Amino acid sequence: MIYYLRDRFIRYVIWITVFIIIAMFIVRISVNLPGKTTLRISHAVSPTKTLPSAGPFRVIRVIDADTIKLDTGETVRLIGVDAPESKHPEIPVQRFGLEATEFLKNLIEKSQCMLEYEPGNQTDKYGRLLAYVFVGGELINAKLIERGYAYAYSRFPFSRQNEFLNLERQARQRQYGLWSLSLKDGRIANLVERYDALNIEGRKKLDDILKELIHKYPFPEERR
Repeated sequence: MIYYLRDRFIRYVIWITVFIIIAMFIVRISVNLPGKTTLRISHAVSPTKTLPSAGPFRVIRVIDADTIKLDTGETVRLIGVDAPESKHPEIPVQRFGLEATEFLKNLIEKSQCMLEYEPGNQTDKYGRLLAYVFVGGELINAKLIERGYAYAYSRFPFSRQNEFLNLERQARQRQYGLWSLSLKDGRIANLVERYDALNIEGRKKLDDILKELIHKYPFPEERR
């Protein structure tokens, strides 16, 4: 009797196992049939974030030489532009800051503008829009650097970085704005200001570099 029950139990287990395997096979075939949609949670793709509107907008105020206010209430930080500070709460007005701000005011304040964004990076940590600003088809970010009113931003990459760095080199060669040879508001004053911003170790390193340059590229005797 015991052997009979054992054999019967084993047969039941075999039949149940075969039934489960067949059922799994049928389900797998059915979910892969044409027209069937398979849910793959691990590969789900989130919707693409849309870019903010490109405009047109009206520039109602120039805050400083790299930041403007639009009629929508949005504040825009110009991508790739590092202008001297004129209204920073913790930094005194920097040399050429007021002139750069006035230049931008004359260029775009009360004008219609269009914006262009860097994909995936539309706002900064302060919630300001990051954008290239166009007025009348002219790229204002580039204009500031080209005329010597700002530096090309080099700490973080952006798509027009090489273009802006080239514009800065040209402004330096032409001695525009920040790069003027004037002792009052040009390249020498710029060098002094940057020297003052260095700590002791930085100043020592810069002094060593200047000594090496003077030794390597001395003026001829007749020009001294």
